[in-house]
Amino acid sequence: MILTKRFWKQFFSFALMFSVLFSGQSIGHAEEQYTENVVPAMTSDTSPSGKASASRVFNDNFAYKAFDRDKGTFWFSNKIESWLEYEFETPKRIEKYAILPKWENLAPKNFTFEAWNGTEWIVLDTQNLVSWRADEKREFAFTNSASYNRYRINITKGFDSSVVSIIHLEMMENANPTNPDPEPNPDPNPNPTGDNALLVIKMISGLEKEFDLTASEVQDFINWYNGRADGRGKETYMFDKDFNKGPFTSRKDYVAFSKIQSFEVMEYTK
Repeated sequence: MILTKRFWKQFFSFALMFSVLFSGQSIGHAEEQYTENVVPAMTSDTSPSGKASASRVFNDNFAYKAFDRDKGTFWFSNKIESWLEYEFETPKRIEKYAILPKWENLAPKNFTFEAWNGTEWIVLDTQNLVSWRADEKREFAFTNSASYNRYRINITKGFDSSVVSIIHLEMMENANPTNPDPEPNPDPNPNPTGDNALLVIKMISGLEKEFDLTASEVQDFINWYNGRADGRGKETYMFDKDFNKGPFTSRKDYVAFSKIQSFEVMEYTK
């Protein structure tokens, strides 16, 4: 029996289709891609950059040893209810983390992965009854729509009744985020023309801050904002409130660049 080229083409098409169906994969579906671990190899709690910290440390098994990328060292807490944190110098949008415990019986069982939004810790991911095998690193991905400086794992239950130990805690960003951070989108050079202006700043949290300023004060803020966007200047900008001082000699309001979603300038002349 002679098989034509057309038959073979159809045969391989069906074979490919069944192969995909039985393998549980879908054609054209791109798997999420993540960066490498964005926490630097720490040599102390504050070197080379950022800050590692923990609620409890036993002996000399400091927090940074969970971030030093050395499999021979580890963070150790002699209390199960503990947290382990890393603070970046600049905000990161973490969407995946990995944990390598010291041993299975020293691994966390119930825990949350959290971020500090400037006011409180918010839960980004929750894990319960996680099981571990010997020398196993587990990875956990989640969706995160904002960037933060501080992240931590908050452990509430373990396999041992009194201790927990982690060799590595890694954090990764989504290499191709589908829903990126809302970019601040004011006019980059609004150059106030009136004598005064009402500056309205919308924060990522949804809070709005209003400041009644002179044209030069607005321009100072815009210069700071543009410089910080280019990586220059301080993270926070200070507004000196001359109104409603009450019994105080001065009132100051500090705004963090990484918390700003957008701002609006409404000019007027007195």
